[in-house]
Amino acid sequence: MVERLILPGSTVGILGGGQLGRMMAIEAKKMGYDVICLDPDPDSPCGQVADEQIVSPLNDLDAAARLARRSDVVVYEFENIDVLLVQELEKNFYLPQGSKILSIAQDRIKEKRELQKAGFPVVPFQVISDRHDLEKGVIQLGYPCVLKTSRGGYDGKGQLVLKGLVDMKRAQEMLQSQDMEWVLEKMINFTHEASALWPGTKGVTSGFTR
Repeated sequence: MVERLILPGSTVGILGGGQLGRMMAIEAKKMGYDVICLDPDPDSPCGQVADEQIVSPLNDLDAAARLARRSDVVVYEFENIDVLLVQELEKNFYLPQGSKILSIAQDRIKEKRELQKAGFPVVPFQVISDRHDLEKGVIQLGYPCVLKTSRGGYDGKGQLVLKGLVDMKRAQEMLQSQDMEWVLEKMINFTHEASALWPGTKGVTSGFTR
Protein backbone atom coordinates (compact mmCIF):
# COMPACT_ATOMS: atom_id res chain seq x y z
CA MET A 1 0.00 0.00 0.00
CA VAL A 2 1.32 3.42 -0.98
CA GLU A 3 1.00 6.08 1.70
CA ARG A 4 -0.95 9.17 0.73
CA LEU A 5 -0.71 12.65 2.11
CA ILE A 6 -4.14 13.50 3.53
CA LEU A 7 -4.21 17.27 3.82
CA PRO A 8 -6.70 19.47 5.72
CA GLY A 9 -9.84 19.94 3.67
CA SER A 10 -9.99 16.21 2.96
CA THR A 11 -12.73 13.97 4.31
CA VAL A 12 -12.08 11.32 6.95
CA GLY A 13 -14.49 8.38 7.05
CA ILE A 14 -14.73 6.65 10.42
CA LEU A 15 -16.08 3.13 10.83
CA GLY A 16 -17.71 3.28 14.26
CA GLY A 17 -19.30 6.09 16.19
CA GLY A 18 -18.15 5.61 19.78
CA GLN A 19 -16.18 7.77 22.18
CA LEU A 20 -12.84 7.09 20.46
CA GLY A 21 -14.39 8.13 17.16
CA ARG A 22 -15.73 11.26 18.80
CA MET A 23 -12.28 12.24 20.08
CA MET A 24 -10.80 11.54 16.65
CA ALA A 25 -13.46 13.60 14.91
CA ILE A 26 -13.03 16.57 17.24
CA GLU A 27 -9.28 16.68 16.64
CA ALA A 28 -9.66 16.13 12.89
CA LYS A 29 -12.12 19.02 12.62
CA LYS A 30 -9.75 21.25 14.59
CA MET A 31 -7.15 20.50 11.91
CA GLY A 32 -9.53 21.37 9.08
CA TYR A 33 -10.81 17.93 8.02
CA ASP A 34 -14.40 16.98 7.29
CA VAL A 35 -15.65 13.85 9.05
CA ILE A 36 -18.26 11.23 8.17
CA CYS A 37 -18.91 8.27 10.46
CA LEU A 38 -20.85 5.01 10.23
CA ASP A 39 -22.73 3.72 13.26
CA PRO A 40 -26.13 2.10 13.94
CA ASP A 41 -26.95 4.56 16.73
CA PRO A 42 -28.43 7.76 15.21
CA ASP A 43 -27.24 9.66 18.29
CA SER A 44 -23.76 8.14 18.45
CA PRO A 45 -21.02 10.09 20.27
CA CYS A 46 -19.02 10.52 17.07
CA GLY A 47 -22.08 11.38 15.01
CA GLN A 48 -22.87 14.24 17.38
CA VAL A 49 -19.69 16.07 16.33
CA ALA A 50 -19.12 14.73 12.79
CA ASP A 51 -20.24 16.62 9.70
CA GLU A 52 -22.42 13.67 8.78
CA GLN A 53 -23.31 10.18 9.97
CA ILE A 54 -24.49 7.18 7.96
CA VAL A 55 -26.87 5.28 10.23
CA SER A 56 -26.41 1.59 9.55
CA PRO A 57 -25.03 -1.59 11.17
CA LEU A 58 -21.25 -1.76 11.28
CA ASN A 59 -21.27 -4.94 9.18
CA ASP A 60 -23.28 -3.33 6.36
CA LEU A 61 -20.87 -3.46 3.42
CA ASP A 62 -23.05 -1.29 1.17
CA ALA A 63 -23.22 1.45 3.78
CA ALA A 64 -19.49 1.19 4.48
CA ALA A 65 -18.78 1.47 0.75
CA ARG A 66 -20.95 4.61 0.58
CA LEU A 67 -18.88 6.11 3.38
CA ALA A 68 -15.63 5.10 1.67
CA ARG A 69 -16.64 6.60 -1.69
CA ARG A 70 -17.20 9.95 0.00
CA SER A 71 -13.96 9.84 1.99
CA ASP A 72 -10.32 10.47 1.14
CA VAL A 73 -9.22 8.10 3.89
CA VAL A 74 -11.13 5.51 5.94
CA VAL A 75 -10.21 4.48 9.47
CA TYR A 76 -11.85 2.34 12.15
CA GLU A 77 -12.17 3.73 15.65
CA PHE A 78 -12.15 0.52 17.68
CA GLU A 79 -11.27 -3.12 17.22
CA ASN A 80 -14.72 -4.69 17.01
CA ILE A 81 -15.20 -3.99 13.31
CA ASP A 82 -15.92 -6.84 10.89
CA VAL A 83 -12.57 -7.95 9.43
CA LEU A 84 -14.22 -9.25 6.23
CA LEU A 85 -15.81 -5.85 5.67
CA VAL A 86 -12.45 -4.12 6.06
CA GLN A 87 -10.82 -6.62 3.69
CA GLU A 88 -13.39 -5.72 1.05
CA LEU A 89 -12.99 -1.99 1.54
CA GLU A 90 -9.20 -2.01 1.36
CA LYS A 91 -9.35 -3.54 -2.14
CA ASN A 92 -10.71 -0.30 -3.59
CA PHE A 93 -10.30 2.44 -0.99
CA TYR A 94 -7.51 4.00 1.08
CA LEU A 95 -7.72 2.31 4.48
CA PRO A 96 -4.17 2.60 5.89
CA GLN A 97 -4.82 0.68 9.11
CA GLY A 98 -5.69 -2.36 7.03
CA SER A 99 -7.29 -5.62 8.06
CA LYS A 100 -4.25 -7.53 9.34
CA ILE A 101 -3.73 -5.47 12.48
CA LEU A 102 -7.49 -5.48 13.06
CA SER A 103 -7.66 -9.29 13.00
CA ILE A 104 -4.96 -9.35 15.70
CA ALA A 105 -6.25 -6.52 17.86
CA GLN A 106 -9.76 -7.97 18.15
CA ASP A 107 -8.57 -11.34 19.42
CA ARG A 108 -6.83 -11.32 22.81
CA ILE A 109 -5.11 -14.64 22.17
CA LYS A 110 -3.66 -13.55 18.83
CA GLU A 111 -2.75 -10.19 20.32
CA LYS A 112 -0.79 -11.68 23.22
CA ARG A 113 1.02 -14.17 20.99
CA GLU A 114 2.00 -11.46 18.51
CA LEU A 115 3.33 -9.32 21.34
CA GLN A 116 5.32 -12.28 22.65
CA LYS A 117 6.81 -12.86 19.19
CA ALA A 118 7.83 -9.20 19.08
CA GLY A 119 9.58 -9.48 22.45
CA PHE A 120 7.11 -7.50 24.56
CA PRO A 121 6.42 -8.62 28.13
CA VAL A 122 2.96 -10.13 28.47
CA VAL A 123 1.07 -10.88 31.67
CA PRO A 124 1.09 -14.66 32.41
CA PHE A 125 -2.00 -16.20 30.81
CA GLN A 126 -3.65 -19.46 29.84
CA VAL A 127 -6.00 -20.18 26.93
CA ILE A 128 -9.25 -21.62 28.29
CA SER A 129 -11.68 -23.79 26.33
CA ASP A 130 -13.60 -25.59 29.09
CA ARG A 131 -13.87 -25.99 32.86
CA HIS A 132 -10.94 -28.42 32.95
CA ASP A 133 -8.70 -25.79 31.35
CA LEU A 134 -10.06 -23.29 33.85
CA GLU A 135 -9.24 -25.47 36.84
CA LYS A 136 -5.71 -26.13 35.56
CA GLY A 137 -5.22 -22.46 34.71
CA VAL A 138 -6.21 -21.30 38.18
CA ILE A 139 -3.80 -23.80 39.72
CA GLN A 140 -0.98 -22.53 37.51
CA LEU A 141 -1.67 -18.80 37.78
CA GLY A 142 -3.11 -18.67 41.28
CA TYR A 143 -5.60 -16.22 42.75
CA PRO A 144 -6.47 -13.50 41.98
CA CYS A 145 -6.80 -13.93 38.22
CA VAL A 146 -9.10 -12.58 35.51
CA LEU A 147 -11.20 -14.56 33.04
CA LYS A 148 -11.82 -12.69 29.76
CA THR A 149 -13.52 -13.41 26.48
CA SER A 150 -11.00 -13.75 23.68
CA ARG A 151 -13.15 -11.58 21.41
CA GLY A 152 -15.79 -8.90 21.74
CA GLY A 153 -15.30 -7.77 25.32
CA TYR A 154 -14.47 -4.16 26.17
CA ASP A 155 -14.75 -1.71 29.09
CA GLY A 156 -14.88 -4.59 31.57
CA LYS A 157 -17.60 -6.48 29.72
CA GLY A 158 -17.04 -10.22 29.30
CA GLN A 159 -14.66 -10.32 32.25
CA LEU A 160 -14.69 -11.82 35.73
CA VAL A 161 -12.15 -11.44 38.53
CA LEU A 162 -11.59 -14.72 40.36
CA LYS A 163 -10.49 -14.24 43.96
CA GLY A 164 -11.25 -17.73 45.26
CA LEU A 165 -13.28 -20.90 44.87
CA VAL A 166 -16.51 -18.96 45.38
CA ASP A 167 -15.99 -17.35 41.94
CA MET A 168 -15.43 -20.62 40.08
CA LYS A 169 -19.12 -21.41 39.62
CA ARG A 170 -19.77 -18.05 37.98
CA ALA A 171 -16.68 -18.52 35.80
CA GLN A 172 -17.91 -21.94 34.64
CA GLU A 173 -21.30 -20.42 33.79
CA MET A 174 -19.55 -17.79 31.69
CA LEU A 175 -17.65 -20.49 29.79
CA GLN A 176 -20.90 -22.28 29.00
CA SER A 177 -22.65 -19.09 27.91
CA GLN A 178 -20.44 -18.45 24.87
CA ASP A 179 -18.85 -20.94 22.49
CA MET A 180 -15.37 -19.49 22.18
CA GLU A 181 -11.90 -19.66 23.66
CA TRP A 182 -11.26 -17.54 26.71
CA VAL A 183 -8.18 -16.04 28.32
CA LEU A 184 -7.26 -16.45 31.97
CA GLU A 185 -4.76 -13.82 33.11
CA LYS A 186 -2.81 -13.50 36.31
CA MET A 187 -3.79 -10.35 38.22
CA ILE A 188 -0.94 -7.83 38.25
CA ASN A 189 -0.46 -4.33 39.61
CA PHE A 190 -1.55 -1.96 36.86
CA THR A 191 0.49 1.25 36.75
CA HIS A 192 0.47 2.54 33.16
CA GLU A 193 -1.68 2.42 30.04
CA ALA A 194 -0.27 2.61 26.50
CA SER A 195 -1.98 3.56 23.26
CA ALA A 196 -0.77 2.36 19.85
CA LEU A 197 -1.09 4.71 16.89
CA TRP A 198 -0.58 3.97 13.20
CA PRO A 199 0.17 4.15 10.29
CA GLY A 200 2.44 7.19 10.47
CA THR A 201 2.68 10.94 10.69
CA LYS A 202 1.54 12.03 7.21
CA GLY A 203 -2.11 12.35 8.00
CA VAL A 204 -4.89 11.31 10.34
CA THR A 205 -4.04 8.27 12.43
CA SER A 206 -6.02 6.16 14.81
CA GLY A 207 -5.41 3.59 17.48
CA PHE A 208 -6.62 1.50 20.38
CA THR A 209 -5.79 1.66 24.04
CA ARG A 210 -5.38 -1.82 25.50
